[in-house]
Amino acid sequence: MDSTTTAFHNDNDDDDSQRPKVPTFSAERRTTETPDQFVYKNRLPTNPTNNQQGQWFKNTGYKQTNNAHYNVKLLSDLAGDFSHLLNRTDISDCWLNVNGTYMAVHRCILAARSSTFSAIMSGNDSRLSPDTIKELQPSEKNDKLEISITKASPEIMKQVIIFMYTTECELNETNAYDLHEAAGRYGIKSLKNYTAEFLINHINPKNFVNLIKIADKYRHQTLKNRCIEYFIDHGKEVTDMTGSWTEFCSEHKGIVSELLYWTVHKDKFHEQVERSQLQSQW
Repeated sequence: MDSTTTAFHNDNDDDDSQRPKVPTFSAERRTTETPDQFVYKNRLPTNPTNNQQGQWFKNTGYKQTNNAHYNVKLLSDLAGDFSHLLNRTDISDCWLNVNGTYMAVHRCILAARSSTFSAIMSGNDSRLSPDTIKELQPSEKNDKLEISITKASPEIMKQVIIFMYTTECELNETNAYDLHEAAGRYGIKSLKNYTAEFLINHINPKNFVNLIKIADKYRHQTLKNRCIEYFIDHGKEVTDMTGSWTEFCSEHKGIVSELLYWTVHKDKFHEQVERSQLQSQW
């Protein structure tokens, strides 16, 4: 498939080093100026953009009012509008083929909400793992882009899509782990944080091994710190889960060493966590 479409970029992208240098809008808004770099009026640009020349628009962060309640209502209205958009399958331009179940979506939403889908659709996928590129290889079907999803169930992916459009989804102890895994795999930062907050409050000896593995895999330090803290306080209960703990020890020796180190140096661990929390507030 030719990669000649416009590059997509969003706040989920972790690496800015490859972004072209582009002009940004002034911090002070002038009443006679409006951002118009993305508007081509009645003609297309002479030199069409390509994968290395994406158009850029910077959200300057203006607020219409300081009324917090009104701002919440605006966001709620926006989520409602996007939920209606999700049901507009007649204007969708992309299929997600989730293990044989097709879901009609819109490319611009995927690109804005997911760094992984953005990279796949723009062709700038060099930072993705070969496994992810192979799974999400796009193709054309009935004049629409089709992306295959093989590592998430239709029900999980349905909730992922609903979250991308509305910032809400059905979240419970049954699906939280799979949603967090999908958020990490498909680069949806806000969903990863949303599910991590839920999981942090539901750690137990039975799910501990899976949680610390996924926290380490997708570099979610807050969740990993909470797992380490749980192990410091409940290590015996975790290690008593003989089957899962034995397998975990053989496959993840690095994480096990880290857990044992912090158990011995728990005061140092707590000091380090407190220091990082203070730094994050500045």
